[in-house]
Amino acid sequence: MVGEEALDYGGHTSCVEVRAAGRVMIFDAGSGIIPLGKSLLEEGVTEIDLFFSHVHYDHIIGLPYFLPAFWNKAKLRIWAGHMQDGSTPEQLVDGIFRQPYFPITKDYMRAEVEYCQFKPGDILTPGSGVRIVTGSLNHPNGAVGYRVEAKGASFAYLTDFEHDNGAGDAEVMRLAQGADLALLDATYTPEEYPRYVKFGHSTWDHCGDLCARAGVKRWGMFHHMHMRSDIDQAEIESAAQAKYPNSIAARQDQRFELPERGRK
Repeated sequence: MVGEEALDYGGHTSCVEVRAAGRVMIFDAGSGIIPLGKSLLEEGVTEIDLFFSHVHYDHIIGLPYFLPAFWNKAKLRIWAGHMQDGSTPEQLVDGIFRQPYFPITKDYMRAEVEYCQFKPGDILTPGSGVRIVTGSLNHPNGAVGYRVEAKGASFAYLTDFEHDNGAGDAEVMRLAQGADLALLDATYTPEEYPRYVKFGHSTWDHCGDLCARAGVKRWGMFHHMHMRSDIDQAEIESAAQAKYPNSIAARQDQRFELPERGRK
């Protein structure tokens, strides 16, 4: 939801910026990447790593409007590893810049673009001092979860997964184990979920249980249902915090600073 009914929690789709060890990393290119791109351009950031969790529309819709991609001084690395059909990251981006959905091709991007393909389970090192652990999430057409580690701090980005009380949940807990902060897909309330089985999303209660078992220090409900107002979301946050005091409902433009513990 956007407009006056969503001023507190916000209405942009998935996009999270992480800065660690001098690297600028972006996870997903939902509509939130549009204002982020403007601010990065104003700051003069020239090197960016963009990681896709997957390429459903709400996670890629902002890429054609991401200004640094059209700046000839920028270097952009695009990472993807969820593709079950063997498609490459470059092919995925080709599909985003495709008529009749968009009037120009990806070749209009003036940044130096590098495409990086990996497989879930791989460990990525986008720069010195940054280690990213990846894993496969239980989501239609596949999705990747990420755990970012730098200077002893850890952050887990785990959006678009459906709990399964099995291997999928185990992978979420592996990536979230002991994390300082985790963002998890809590699209549905426990009461709503039975209507949305197999849609590929989870509930705040199941996320809270997984985080408790994984020893996560603080976790955020993420990927809010699009029709929720601030009032709706505040009620959900209150219910979650009554059971899981270390939980929050993630807000647009929210910032976190994680404690450094020296290099591992």
